[in-house]
Amino acid sequence: MKERRKISSALPVILLLALLSTKGIARPDTTSKTVSDLWVKSETEKTINIAAQKGKVVFINFWALSCVPCKEEMLTINKLHERFKADTNVLIVPIDLDNTLAQSTKYMREQGFGLIVYTAAGVVPKELFRGELPTTVVIDKHGKIVFFKEGKGDYGSKEFILNVDLMSEP
Repeated sequence: MKERRKISSALPVILLLALLSTKGIARPDTTSKTVSDLWVKSETEKTINIAAQKGKVVFINFWALSCVPCKEEMLTINKLHERFKADTNVLIVPIDLDNTLAQSTKYMREQGFGLIVYTAAGVVPKELFRGELPTTVVIDKHGKIVFFKEGKGDYGSKEFILNVDLMSEP
């Protein structure tokens, strides 16, 4: 029974990696690195340590107002946010690398998005961001990187939402 539980708890991650890599929209980090400390803060000065979010699925999107593909994919990220905003097991963290929180927050409001924008409150670890915008990372409940994508993606698709849902199950 214990062996079956191990397999069933890994199934959502396996499904996510298989689905997303076969659609050509992901380059998962196959080493499943553990996340280093990454502190982020919101416009209201709320700070979050991403590495301390074990027990939650964390969706991180590095973006900038000056990045057209970033703004194009934000609609799909907002769709993901709308689906999981009441789920305490999922955390959506758009990180503005322009460090213009007031402008980014204004942009979100103007677009009708309910996303809270964050900025990095320190150095961003290389396992999370290598310099290309947009970059999206999903961290599982155990603090392991299970999805890494540089470039625009569709995070509001039924398949992506289903896999985040499966990973977030208690």
